[in-house]
Amino acid sequence: MKLFLVLVAALLVIGCRPKEDRIREVVLEEIANAMERQIVAPTKTIGPYSPAVQVGNFLFVSGQIGLDQQTGQLKSETIEAETHQVLDNISTILRAAGYDAGDVVSATVYLKNMNDFQKMNDVYGKFFQEGNYPARSTVAVNELPKQANVEIAVIACKRLSVEFQH
Repeated sequence: MKLFLVLVAALLVIGCRPKEDRIREVVLEEIANAMERQIVAPTKTIGPYSPAVQVGNFLFVSGQIGLDQQTGQLKSETIEAETHQVLDNISTILRAAGYDAGDVVSATVYLKNMNDFQKMNDVYGKFFQEGNYPARSTVAVNELPKQANVEIAVIACKRLSVEFQH
């Protein structure tokens, strides 16, 4: 975001005169958007937190476990089924805010058992387009809510599509 603002400021200083009003508009819109905070809540939570919070072009998705949104029950027959449900929950939240898996730039995976890493990873890898994987950390934890075996939190960022003409 800072880099974008610096580039726009540089364009304002050096030129692009015919479109400088549009550049000013974009800068003002970005500043206004960066200050707005919007809750995205298409799914149920099990505590006092928001499923996601959008700030500017960024969407911060809270850690999701494999709760089936219809039944409220944890889908934990296998680590693969649980990971699928986690990613389905994330996908529901992303779509509700106008994002998709291609917009995810960072993920944190919490695993109760690191022996499940490869099976979780196989399902996780299919969720994203090959070559467009987000940055990721995977952490072994002692316990997760509702006795879940996997929890995943993501951050997504909308690509800015602004055309500048000289």
